[in-house]
Amino acid sequence: MPKLYVIATPIGNLKDITLRAIEILKSVDIVLAEDTRVTRKLLTHFEISKPIMRFDEHVEHRMFNKAVELLRAGKNLALVTDAGTPGISDPGYRLISHLEAQLPSLEERKFSIVPVPGPSSLSAIISVSDINLSEFLFLGFPPHKKGRQTLFKRVAASEIPVILFESPHRILKTLKEILAISGDKYLNIGRELTKIYEEIFRGTISEAILKYEKEGTRGEFVLVLKP
Repeated sequence: MPKLYVIATPIGNLKDITLRAIEILKSVDIVLAEDTRVTRKLLTHFEISKPIMRFDEHVEHRMFNKAVELLRAGKNLALVTDAGTPGISDPGYRLISHLEAQLPSLEERKFSIVPVPGPSSLSAIISVSDINLSEFLFLGFPPHKKGRQTLFKRVAASEIPVILFESPHRILKTLKEILAISGDKYLNIGRELTKIYEEIFRGTISEAILKYEKEGTRGEFVLVLKP
């Protein structure tokens, strides 16, 4: 039975890839990738040569039927994102949703969907946080424009910790907007997780703003906000 493997890849340090992920990437027929250039570098590093097809939000609709066609032809596929686990702030879930909608019954389905777990900035920050995250609200990346204030009001009103992703270009704007709406909350910030300049910040939002205004905002950020 052909398989669609949903494979987690390193978020920075290439040594974090699992042995199983390498083994499966070597075995599949085609890799579906969010960014073919990023994935090609990863495969080249591990001396893996496979056809790579682009799968992101710009081409996903025409790729849906192509994926069904390939699986029906007996091909094994791997779905990867740029970094981390597909489906977490990533359009990968829409492929799985499409496959489930197209072939809802087990009798009709001639393939299986297999998770290959591994690196994720979400689990990485949880593992080193000093905030109790036995339960939390994950909201991914804040919208660029419409809906930002609504999301930040949810952060302010949440009775459990909230985890957000943010880019270096918008981190200061996001911190200032959350501060204005929710007050000076305590938070953890993971920056450049698993990379050479990895940093974990613990303090208040106002302290984080002062820090990043002074030091700059290079790298990807993960925020854990205490209620």
